[in-house]
Amino acid sequence: MEGIIGNIFIGLLLGLVIIYFLAAADRQEQNDKRQQRGQEQNRRQLQRDQILKELAHRPSENSIPKTKAVTLLYQFAASKNHFTLKDIEQGTRILQRHYAESIENKMAYKMNFPEKELLRFEPKETLQLLAIINEALYNSVTHSQASFVFSIASVAHGKLNVITHDNGIGYDRRVNPDHNGINSIKKAVQDLKGDLKLTSSIGNGTIVNVEIPIHW
Repeated sequence: MEGIIGNIFIGLLLGLVIIYFLAAADRQEQNDKRQQRGQEQNRRQLQRDQILKELAHRPSENSIPKTKAVTLLYQFAASKNHFTLKDIEQGTRILQRHYAESIENKMAYKMNFPEKELLRFEPKETLQLLAIINEALYNSVTHSQASFVFSIASVAHGKLNVITHDNGIGYDRRVNPDHNGINSIKKAVQDLKGDLKLTSSIGNGTIVNVEIPIHW
């Protein structure tokens, strides 16, 4: 009987030891996760601070409407730590509304973004995406003589496509070299590790198609 009681006691003791170590391991895991989340928040806050710093030292653009648009997109990207594709849509709408109110023409602004894509973007990524959209919009509004400009986003095969399409006069890229706006788009696409496909021809409008890999 004493042997049985001793075995039971040892079993209980081992059980308590195991529970203690499992609880300690769980606490350590939770602490590691909290620390990681804190580091992520700090990193994204640093991005926001850097965005505002860049805005403060950024020279004016070649027109008042574009300078205001750049200010809007920088302020938007610095407004919080986490963004979704719905936020990118909202930022695009802000830019479209700004140009519609600032530049007098008869252009129609259209948009098509997915409804339920749960993508996440950091402040810096948001800034780069909106900078691409802004450059393409501004080029369409000021140079294309188009009746509409269409901002489109789609997700397929692990990639985000951001497209700006107008039905304007287009241009021959062999004759007209890429200007500063296109070069700015190329730089942002490179930072996002994406690909740029620019299609334009005389009389057939212009399509700026940016393909960005998605990091889930």
